Amino acid sequence: MIVDSHVHLWDEAHTPQPWMTAETGPIARPFGPDDLKPLLDRNGVEAVVLVQGACLDSDTDYLCVEAARQPWIAAVTVWLQLDDPPQARERLAKLERRAKVRAVRHLIHDEADPHWIVRAPVLESLELLEQAGMVLELPVVYPDHFDDVVRLADRFPELVLVIDHLGKPPLESGDLGDWECRLRTCAAAPNVYTKLSGLNTALGHANWTAADLVPAATVAVEAFGADRVMCGSDWPVALLNGDYDRVWHATREVVSEVAPEHEEALLGGTATRVYRLADDNGEGGLP
Repeated sequence: MIVDSHVHLWDEAHTPQPWMTAETGPIARPFGPDDLKPLLDRNGVEAVVLVQGACLDSDTDYLCVEAARQPWIAAVTVWLQLDDPPQARERLAKLERRAKVRAVRHLIHDEADPHWIVRAPVLESLELLEQAGMVLELPVVYPDHFDDVVRLADRFPELVLVIDHLGKPPLESGDLGDWECRLRTCAAAPNVYTKLSGLNTALGHANWTAADLVPAATVAVEAFGADRVMCGSDWPVALLNGDYDRVWHATREVVSEVAPEHEEALLGGTATRVYRLADDNGEGGLP
């Protein structure tokens, strides 16, 4: 099964996206299932992981409703107020009853404190996620957050951590040395995974090609192995420097170049296993 492991839907009529600015004008409009499904069909993508965009309960509720309506939305990454453990516990108990909820994410890159994720109350809530078998997605942005991923992996060895977008490597400068070192340190922990996604918007030029993405993808696959890397489009954020067809075609080109023998895992197998996409009851998990 081909899986796009990172897509968003939003409609400000239901829930705002506070992170939007003048620079994100091209995507400051509703994006719903009817916008995405034709793109998936055209590119042979059979299922998606739907990821939260706003740190609001209303965003989670909207995504869960759409997931219940659309069979091709196979899993949802939701938001919890992790810095309020009692509230997180109560909300998690309700969300666990939603068949497709598999993961939790907070926009740590928007917090003034780059180490927000390791604050004491947040750690208390992360213990709840570990106990519940939830995945924790982390929108790591280089150079911040990498050390915290290592700390979390050590403190919560049963908690699966997913670094979004390879931690946003500095592709524009081409100076990947320090980023590579940090990513490889994270990869040394067996419970850390990553997404090959969102790289086109890390580039400042519009005439990018798959070749621009190969160096970072090569590092990721070497560091994690194909069984801990999954691919995603980051649509509709991807529209800030491309379109769905271009991004997914480039992703497939990169996979064919970097690890042709592992296409099945990278383009769907890893995501299917991590997010338990074949199991609508929320049982089972990683071996």
